[in-house]
Amino acid sequence: MLTVLLLCALWAGCMVLAWRAYSKKGVAHPLPPAMPGGIPIIGHTHLISGDTAKIWKILNTMTDACMQNGGVMHAQIGRDIYYLVTDPEDAMTVANQCLHKHFIYDYVRTWLGNGLLTSSGALWQRHRKLLNPAFTVPVIHKFLGIFNSMAKQFISDVEHQVGKGPFEIGPYLRVIAFQTFSRTAFGIDDDGVQDFAREYMRSSDQVMNMVIHRFQNVWLHSDLIFKLSGLKKKEERLLKHLDDMANQVIERKKEEMSNSNEKLPNEWSTAGARYKPLMTLLMELKNDDTLTDKEIKEEVDTAIVAGFDTTSNTLTCLLVLLGTYPEVQEKMYEEMIEVLGPDRDVEKDDIRKLVYTEAVIKEALRVLPIGPALLRYVEHDTKLKNYTMRAGSQCVILPLGTHRDPLFGDDVNVFRPERWLDPNVAAKGNNAFYGFSIGKRSCIGKTYATISMKVTLSHFIRLFRIRANADDMRFKVDMVLKPTTAKITMERRT
Repeated sequence: MLTVLLLCALWAGCMVLAWRAYSKKGVAHPLPPAMPGGIPIIGHTHLISGDTAKIWKILNTMTDACMQNGGVMHAQIGRDIYYLVTDPEDAMTVANQCLHKHFIYDYVRTWLGNGLLTSSGALWQRHRKLLNPAFTVPVIHKFLGIFNSMAKQFISDVEHQVGKGPFEIGPYLRVIAFQTFSRTAFGIDDDGVQDFAREYMRSSDQVMNMVIHRFQNVWLHSDLIFKLSGLKKKEERLLKHLDDMANQVIERKKEEMSNSNEKLPNEWSTAGARYKPLMTLLMELKNDDTLTDKEIKEEVDTAIVAGFDTTSNTLTCLLVLLGTYPEVQEKMYEEMIEVLGPDRDVEKDDIRKLVYTEAVIKEALRVLPIGPALLRYVEHDTKLKNYTMRAGSQCVILPLGTHRDPLFGDDVNVFRPERWLDPNVAAKGNNAFYGFSIGKRSCIGKTYATISMKVTLSHFIRLFRIRANADDMRFKVDMVLKPTTAKITMERRT
């Protein structure tokens, strides 16, 4: 313990010296206004300490302050300057010019390696290009049978809650989203997938909580102090367990392909291009030595984490919002009945007809963005409209602010999906909408997520009427926004 305290003191002294050197370095580029609440030397570091719920609160505070001060501010956390951005035009500049991610992703890299979520530069561009074929519309349309089947499974899982009062909907959605992704991306559909899902989610949640805890406690930014604290050993145990589980997925697919001598099935070929599910694509890229075993495992881990958590959290928020705004829920129900009838499965041609449903999904992501803070490293001096961000600093795009820009209308604090049906608002709003990130590093799975959510909602809302109160929701942030309290009440439609 004494050793850790001495190292912390040494770290604090180094931080002061680094801050003085940094402050002198950037005189040519004046900083925007400082976020309120800073303290000499440590700046705003004290504001982020606490639990993961504290992160959500401070992001809201940062957003409000930034919007009141022209859309760009700065904060000092540890030894780093952070530019806080809510102005849509400046945010787009950052999204397209600052492609290297914040150092917090280095903490995740011990788990996800250089997968799509954590890699940068030429490596990210190469992997993105290689994996794009697994997320095209023709591939996703092939999954509609699975989407419909899993939506019915979700209904079977929750229908016992009808008439029993408020209950937490989130845990049901997390498991079904994991199962859906396992079946579509990896071809895992046996009885053991629920146990696999719960175990993977338990371990991955602990790792993500550790990542945020390390960021919030700046002395743990030091690799040495992190190791001496004992947290490194705990992290290594969790990562070993997650690695073993990811390897199970890979080995299982290898065995399946070996037993069936799996090549490229005809149904994944269209107009000379090659389309295929993610795991099949990864195995073929390994077999022709395009990707290594290590790269395959990193992309499998990345796909699991990004593939189910964002969808389930978005659906959780969305159902609570629908329960809070019954007029929106009924309008969406009417569209679904008109397009699908009372009980038909969703087919390919139905997707584009569910226009209001898509507007509801986008509006939910506007009000409660699943990625509430997009962190980027400023590799070179970057010109914004009124300021130049200094090379070597950090930047935080705050979608909570860009999503409340006046270009969305004069009622930006209201949940109103109809705004997305106005061509003028939609055209402008799409350039400030971060529901699936934006710019060159936008989410590769956004079409997959949107279609799968449309299918789940179509089955659920046609059968049940829900009630909820969005004001009762509580959140935490561990890389993404997660509802910790999200209760709904269900009644069967007659």
